[in-house]
Amino acid sequence: MIDSGGITERDLALVDALQIAPRASWAAVARATSTSPVTAARRWRHLVDSGAAWVTGAPGVSVWNAQCVAYVDIRCTPGESLAIAEILAQDRHALSVELTTGGADVFATVAAADPRALSRYMLERVEMIPGIIETRTRISTHLYRDGSHWRVHALPREDASVLRAHPQSQTTSYPSVLPHIADIDRAILVQLGLDGRSSYTTIAANAEVSEATARRRVARLLGSGAVLLRAEVAAHLAGWPVQVTLSVDAPTSQLVETVRRIARIRQVRLCATLAGNPPIVVTAWLRDVEALHRFETALVKDVPNLTVVERLITLRTVKRMGRVLDEDGRAVGAVPMDVWTDPLTMA
Repeated sequence: MIDSGGITERDLALVDALQIAPRASWAAVARATSTSPVTAARRWRHLVDSGAAWVTGAPGVSVWNAQCVAYVDIRCTPGESLAIAEILAQDRHALSVELTTGGADVFATVAAADPRALSRYMLERVEMIPGIIETRTRISTHLYRDGSHWRVHALPREDASVLRAHPQSQTTSYPSVLPHIADIDRAILVQLGLDGRSSYTTIAANAEVSEATARRRVARLLGSGAVLLRAEVAAHLAGWPVQVTLSVDAPTSQLVETVRRIARIRQVRLCATLAGNPPIVVTAWLRDVEALHRFETALVKDVPNLTVVERLITLRTVKRMGRVLDEDGRAVGAVPMDVWTDPLTMA
């Protein structure tokens, strides 16, 4: 199914279908991709087994905005960057870890249950790793776009529209009301993080509840935005090999409007406001390095009141939202995103 040049167009259509409706039945996916349910399921299993694509469930924006998410620039002793990135990738509180060039050697997205836990993780875990020279931590104040809403756009518009009407389609809004997250919900969130298409039988077993309770809880978590499912794809294989992270400045009076406009740009996978300077972080996937200049030019043209202050180019993504990746961006392992646990307990 995967050729030497990357992922086939049929594979991308399948990924696109699951980006729209991550837990849709194979019958619904098959109708959208003009194949049979058996073939769709078999092709997806091949993509997952090869690490080329996967579905994960991350605690959603309504959870993140009530907890502590931070973006950390890390400078390392020469020659230690990869080793440090691989150490961080095994931590549950380090959701994503990238090797970068620019003002930082490693760029990490970290999360914890509260400011105290975040402080403990940074001061007593991260900054104690040998080889780290300096860190800069900027806490997110609001997330306006994340990877769950980025799409490969491989399906015809009419087929995509059918899936958007599916009960399991991904919401395009960020609910602001945070539901109570009980221990059962945490167990479900962790399982969905490992496999966003886990069966209700598997979810129920891991959460130690009945299947009916598991169904009800999953529906509640999805409906409230407490969990956001995302069908991910190995970026290099899918033709998006260049990732750039921009630190952006904008007038305080125009900050919200600025980030909302940035979030509507197709290449953007992350757009958040930060408690620090610069106050905006933007991550985009691009086709090639040259596209960086075109992207920045278009960004400034579309949102003229912003200023790009810093830029990081990702040399290699070591971990993306709980998935440990190899040099080609294929998933080779998973670390539970259990950010509610003690950040100093590694087991």
